[in-house]
Amino acid sequence: MTTMLEPPSGGHSSAPDSASAARAAARTTRATARPAARPTVRARPAVPAPPRTRRDPLPWVVAIGTVTTGLWALTGGAASLAGGGIDTMLGISRLSGLVAALAALIGLVLTARPRWLERSVGLDGMVAWHRITGMTAAFAMVVHVVASSVAAGGGPGRAWAGLVNLVTGTDWFMAALVAAVLFAIVSLTSWRRIRSRMSYETWHMVHLAGYLAVALAFPHALFSGTTLNGSAVAAWWWIGLYAATAAIILFSRVGGILRPLVRGRTTITQVIPEAPGVGSLIITGRGVDRLHAKPGQFVCLRILTRDLWWQAHPYSLSAAPRRGALRLTVKALGDASQQTLAVRPGTRVLVEGPYGAMTIDRAQGRRVLLVGAGVGLAPMRALLEATTPTQVPLVLARAHSPEDLPLATELDALARARGGALIPVTGPRTSFPRGNPFTADALAANIPDLRSRAAFVCGPAALQARVRQELERAGVPREHIHSERFAW
Repeated sequence: MTTMLEPPSGGHSSAPDSASAARAAARTTRATARPAARPTVRARPAVPAPPRTRRDPLPWVVAIGTVTTGLWALTGGAASLAGGGIDTMLGISRLSGLVAALAALIGLVLTARPRWLERSVGLDGMVAWHRITGMTAAFAMVVHVVASSVAAGGGPGRAWAGLVNLVTGTDWFMAALVAAVLFAIVSLTSWRRIRSRMSYETWHMVHLAGYLAVALAFPHALFSGTTLNGSAVAAWWWIGLYAATAAIILFSRVGGILRPLVRGRTTITQVIPEAPGVGSLIITGRGVDRLHAKPGQFVCLRILTRDLWWQAHPYSLSAAPRRGALRLTVKALGDASQQTLAVRPGTRVLVEGPYGAMTIDRAQGRRVLLVGAGVGLAPMRALLEATTPTQVPLVLARAHSPEDLPLATELDALARARGGALIPVTGPRTSFPRGNPFTADALAANIPDLRSRAAFVCGPAALQARVRQELERAGVPREHIHSERFAW
């Protein structure tokens, strides 16, 4: 086992200056790290990205929610909710239907990944909100169906008969019931234990059913449900919300395909092995410069082959962009990524993005700690290029063995050139105290100026959460810890 992160012995640490200790660690790294192949793309300065304006979406969400709730209250919703008996069930039915529809629309907007929204809150924030809106929509849909059935049947004991009456005697209710079932399936497959057993391609196809569910529920709400209660104003408001959602989806999704076509031809010119199951793609072409990508960001890559053209996968930049060239590093985790690493040079691709807000400007000039595991070292390598010698970057690289560390030689050279070092953290988890390679005690003992550093973390979701928690325990302010999930 090779690890340079050890907990303090006897509760006392006389750790030297962090950069000096890190340089000592780097000497061990250079002796054990597997050399990484280097791209042969001619290095030219990157095209500077234009300034980005951040737009806070919260005022829009509050305004839409306020207007929607106000229309519900003014069209008899509040009165029926307080009416008692069947009237109360009708009120619950209307309110839950409203909540389900609104949450579903917000969820679809988040799924479309509009660039202005992603740059405002980051993909990590969008993922968190998407899960909340998805579960809210599914739960509210169940409440809506149950409350509607109870109201139609005349009481809880006749809920089944009420459901049958609604299905056979109400226009568009069968479509709405199918929509509710689809929402339930989408929500269940989002549960971590179920999703972990599904391939990304299967999960993606199942989640496309969310679009169909919203489409099936819309006629029911507009023509046969009680949500609008005959109000023309409410009807036009909901038509406007659906139309706006459809426009955002079309602009973001279809635009995400058309924009790369307009930018110019891009192709994979090299596939470079980096570590077992890990490789880097060199993508060149006229369209690359117009991306204005930054180190730390990622793109969605659509490979135009017979098997892969229909899906786009997120991959991190593993080097600062050069004129006409991008470098992405990929780990073979599924069928698509394995096929990606097997493509022939010259294959045409579409590059969508860039996405991600984990850029070096978040450090605000502070010294930098980069923590990466496996292919999560790819964005760390790109971020490292953007650091300066005054930031004395330290890189904690986690892998099962030194041979499994991708980009190790490059990380070591870049860190040393900026006064910092690469610190390998290798070995099976069972060889670390409590199975944790990044305990707060070990971090603080090996990095004396830890609390003053800005930390960037990338790797599996469980590792990110654990490292963030240990960094906070070690005294690093939460606002100085940055991480981002690169997929839904």
